[in-house]
Amino acid sequence: MTSNDETPNHDTGNRKRLSRRSVLKTGTALGAASVLPLSASPVAAQVTPSDHHSLSELGWQMLPIGDAKPAVMETAGRRQGRPYYYIEMAQGSHTHHPNMDPTTVWGYKGPNDSEGQFPGKTIEADKNQKLKVEFSNELPSSHLFDVDTRVHGTKPGDYAESYPDWVTQFDGYGGTKDFPEVRAVTHTHGLHVESASDGLPEQWKSPDGIEGPQFEKDVYDYPNRQAPATLWYHDHALGSTRLNVYAGLAGFYLIRGGAERRLGLPSGDQEVPLLFQDRSFDGGDEYKYPDEFAPEFAGDVSVVNGLAWPSFEVQPQQYRFRLLNGSNNRFFDIRLENDDSGGVPTIYQIGTDLGFLQDVVPIGPNQDTTSLLLGPAERADVIVDFSEFAGDTFTVKSDAGFPFVSPDAENDGGGLPELAQFRVADSMPQEPVVDPTTLKLPGPETFREEAVGTTRRMSLETTTLNGLDTHLLGEEGGRDGGEHWNDPVLTKPQVGTMEVWEIKNNTPDSHPIHLHLVDFQVIGRGPNGTQPPEPTERGNKDTVKVYDGETVRIISRFGEFTGRYVWHCHILEHEDQEMMRPYEVVKGDSS
Repeated sequence: MTSNDETPNHDTGNRKRLSRRSVLKTGTALGAASVLPLSASPVAAQVTPSDHHSLSELGWQMLPIGDAKPAVMETAGRRQGRPYYYIEMAQGSHTHHPNMDPTTVWGYKGPNDSEGQFPGKTIEADKNQKLKVEFSNELPSSHLFDVDTRVHGTKPGDYAESYPDWVTQFDGYGGTKDFPEVRAVTHTHGLHVESASDGLPEQWKSPDGIEGPQFEKDVYDYPNRQAPATLWYHDHALGSTRLNVYAGLAGFYLIRGGAERRLGLPSGDQEVPLLFQDRSFDGGDEYKYPDEFAPEFAGDVSVVNGLAWPSFEVQPQQYRFRLLNGSNNRFFDIRLENDDSGGVPTIYQIGTDLGFLQDVVPIGPNQDTTSLLLGPAERADVIVDFSEFAGDTFTVKSDAGFPFVSPDAENDGGGLPELAQFRVADSMPQEPVVDPTTLKLPGPETFREEAVGTTRRMSLETTTLNGLDTHLLGEEGGRDGGEHWNDPVLTKPQVGTMEVWEIKNNTPDSHPIHLHLVDFQVIGRGPNGTQPPEPTERGNKDTVKVYDGETVRIISRFGEFTGRYVWHCHILEHEDQEMMRPYEVVKGDSS
């Protein structure tokens, strides 16, 4: 645990970005865990080792980067004059590595697919282009993994207090139906939508058609009235998100626009979305996941766009990479290392979660920012030029330990140090299409604190609930130690107004905090929330890292929609077990 005088140092030129706490890898037993003292209530942190899939055993798999780029999702026609997407959540078979057998996955199935695809195909839309999107649950009725019913949302009793009439359909509550083991609902992360189309945790549906208590509609309306950005879609069912996303339910969603096109950025084959995740495999090449709830879980195999240990062949030219941390729990601290001990290209970050940065941020060994830290669900839009490195090989490294504490903490284990490779073809270099050092980005509007009417003081807490190590979210004036999911809604912003949220982390972990519906901007960090945001996060975001012992201040406008939404930690194990709270956007004064 961090002592009171050990506060995060946010000098980007000197920070270590490593984990302070030791995580011992377990033996071959799936359910084993190393228990580490985090607070008065210890939290178990677990790296589940694969049976035989280390990098040294499997080796890098070589492929052209174009073969790894996710395909674009096809429409199923038009509906009410809008492009209509009909996408099934379905089981499939996926090969992660040439030296592995196919793995059973759950994925998204488009009109031309024979089975669920992992990752899902990329949905693309232009700014202001209205879409109709239907996600249909065609998954098996039994889960790929053991469902620990101590986790909130996995049994009808978890809903009885809030929805007493709804639960009467189930056995034991007056009805005859079995509560579904498999429940799914798709949330497009970062998209501004009406509440009924948000994919909220209780809007799930089962394969046999049982609807969650807040289910409203099958066909979602996506207006895309926001800046061009790299979004993603993934499962969000209450109590099962960690299982469903780990099974494969994730894909990219890109919004494009004129301001982006006018920049002349690398496009076509030179624009590649990259989804970074981790997995563990058993002896039959199926996914391993703990039998019982593990509040902090990680795999030991790097998987990028569904490929284990990929080595991408790139041309000596400029690329635009859209990076997404889609892991359940891992942080990735991305940097490039030349395998021949030579120089490395500078990574130029131009965008973050919800659009372009205020200014381009150069990242590399000779820059003020030496690496790119992405917490779960965070994205980064970057430009990398390989034109001066024909024939070189670069390994994508990460120094982030597990579990992650803060950038300046020491790494005692649990990390996943090698993620992928870029092998630059020994061919004729091509001229860069854009000079990132002179780019004038169409950065975000500045949210000004003088326009703020309400400041909310939020907190991140730990406790024990139902015998499980549990994290909670709190708001000033609420329950001591944090609120539970079923507690009354406290947070009721007025539509169209601006608020500041001061989020204080009273736990010894880092948490990526995500707000549905809105863009926000980071305006303060550090022990008192008075230090400036990092250069890599000076744009519109929907997810922010809150390090151990610090307070992060964010400012947001609660846009055009009213209704129920949620905010939560995007460590999926935390989210599933209570670290999520509803909030309601209202008209007029909610007091």
